[in-house]
Amino acid sequence: MMAKVARLAWPVSLLVLGALVPATAWHRWTVSLLFVLVAALPLLLLRGAIRVGLSRWFASSMLVLLSVMAAYLATTGAGLTLEQTVQDVVPRLLTAPQPYAARADLLVGPLLLTALVSVLVGLRLESRLKVEPVAGGAALYLVGMLLTAGTADPWGIVAVLMLVVALLGWVFLDHHAEPVSGRLALAGPVAVIGAGLLAAIATLPVASAFEPRDRVEPPTVDVVASNPMTQLGAWATNEDTPLLQVRGPAVPLRLVVLDDYDGVQWTASTRYEQLPDDGRTGLGAGAYRQDSTVQVQFRELGGNWLPSPGTPTSIALPDALLDPGTGTLYAPDGTAGLTYEVSGVFDSPPDQALATARLPDDGRYTDLPPLPDPLREYARRVGDRGATPFERAVAIEDQVRRSYELSPTGRSGSALWRLEEFLLGGRKTPGGGVGTSEQFASAFAVLARANGLPTRVVVGFGPGEEQDDGTRVIAGGDALAWAEVYFADLGWVPFSPTPDDETFAPRSPVEAERAELPGPAETGTPSATPSTETERPGDPLPTEAGAAADEARPPSDGAVGGADPAVLAGLALAAAVALLVLLRTGRRLQHRRQGTAGVWFEIGDPLRLAGLRPALNDPADVVAADADARLGITSATPVAARAEASAFGPPAGATSGRSPGGAVPAELRRHVGVVRRTARRSLPLWRRWWFWLDPRVLTRR
Repeated sequence: MMAKVARLAWPVSLLVLGALVPATAWHRWTVSLLFVLVAALPLLLLRGAIRVGLSRWFASSMLVLLSVMAAYLATTGAGLTLEQTVQDVVPRLLTAPQPYAARADLLVGPLLLTALVSVLVGLRLESRLKVEPVAGGAALYLVGMLLTAGTADPWGIVAVLMLVVALLGWVFLDHHAEPVSGRLALAGPVAVIGAGLLAAIATLPVASAFEPRDRVEPPTVDVVASNPMTQLGAWATNEDTPLLQVRGPAVPLRLVVLDDYDGVQWTASTRYEQLPDDGRTGLGAGAYRQDSTVQVQFRELGGNWLPSPGTPTSIALPDALLDPGTGTLYAPDGTAGLTYEVSGVFDSPPDQALATARLPDDGRYTDLPPLPDPLREYARRVGDRGATPFERAVAIEDQVRRSYELSPTGRSGSALWRLEEFLLGGRKTPGGGVGTSEQFASAFAVLARANGLPTRVVVGFGPGEEQDDGTRVIAGGDALAWAEVYFADLGWVPFSPTPDDETFAPRSPVEAERAELPGPAETGTPSATPSTETERPGDPLPTEAGAAADEARPPSDGAVGGADPAVLAGLALAAAVALLVLLRTGRRLQHRRQGTAGVWFEIGDPLRLAGLRPALNDPADVVAADADARLGITSATPVAARAEASAFGPPAGATSGRSPGGAVPAELRRHVGVVRRTARRSLPLWRRWWFWLDPRVLTRR
């Protein structure tokens, strides 16, 4: 008996150890328990089914079918399809953030693989070489190491345990001519040397670990939406129209970040990604950063863009899409009546750090089409007023801010011809020297790029006007565009080239003699500084749909994506119960096919479950008499008599007591039912529920 248990415990131990490695990618003990069950249960059930006489093909087919059915139910409950989940399992796992969320589309693939490996190992358990359990455990271990880039078993402890368990199985369970002592003498040094090698490998420094995520492109969504920069003039004209209502710190909100300029217009990325399941974007900022969290309610803004207080770090809107390069957020289903909470970070380095700021080495965000000669010369003359990168940026900001006029009715456009007209045309030229914040921000960005400064344009809103209820209303007059310059290690620093704009404090002018440059007289330099408070907002915004904000929040960690690990564990348990019922039913049908003689085996199962274990050499009539006496019935004795007559009596056709064709008489079936019910009632109440599922009878021939 102990040998049989050991032959099952050995492969189960290897599979469980291997399955624990991929389970670490979820960082939850419930998921680890689920992997353990899925690794052990199919193998045990398959071996039990084979032992009771079911064919290998039938038993393995049923187990695979049940595994696929459980996967189907899990994915359907999460609003997915099994086909889609299986097809996308690799890119989905290699692009989702870790630790993984306990969601069906992330769990089903690895769990289904674990179940199939368990079934395959169970089919080959009687192999002479005994390598299948080791290969199965190693395969699961390798999957876990790939999912976690080697961090699942950093010290090689699981690998050492698998090596030791594998050697123990080969020493004690494999059939060899040499004695166990001789095999132990060989396996001991092998285990010590192997464990030492694994430990040494685990502690070696790795210059660049293999990261499979680098080989997979995350799934993207192509977005086609209007450029909000063209709406700046319309918003400025309707300056009192409420666009947004915000609760939280008084900070500017970004709507769209535009980082590509082709000489005709500034454009944003069109390729967006699904947000991670926890709503966290993973995007960071420079060394000096501040953060803010606000609640945003859409009023008259419209469109699909989602404002954020800086580079978003989290958003309570599961369906939102993200441009990973700029942090621009997009709502594929529109924003009408939408309310959500969003957190973001923005760079705010001190003047001392900016004074010595360096430019990055990669030259990104400096591309420009060929500039007209007058515009190129103008850019050179402005940039020459600064000796350092920061001073050049301040000189450009000061020149644009102080030399031109802001007007909500200014001609729109940011093409090169429009910027040349704006900067160099003069007041007598239509559009010359007059523009909206579109021209001011675009002019700064183009002049900065011409001087080698990495620059982009942001369309967004000022903090808005505070209301009596603590919220702030952002109206059309708060819409504006500004520019940002990237400095190495400091991040994106905003500049405010638009006159009279109090959203950002203009930088101190360069202490150098102002060159004679075209443009009207300066218009003043307001110096208000925006608030950068970081406390979280209080009560949610009022909204017609009171539950809208709550529904927009990401689901809790216990039920991410609609599939809790407890649900998956319940499905696995239901599948195990269904299989036990199926095996018990198959055993009963097998007994009935044996005719009257097989009825006695049907009597033996409930007697065994009731604790009545007769000696193996006792005849059937003695066993039946003892059972009737102990249970207080008279049904076991006639069944034993008919079974003995069927087994040892004359052949069919004589007075043998056997029914024609091996059919079981109804009278015997009634006797069997009496024995079964009485045996069950003899058990304590807490054990009766398990009577119909107890797998111990499956090991009895």
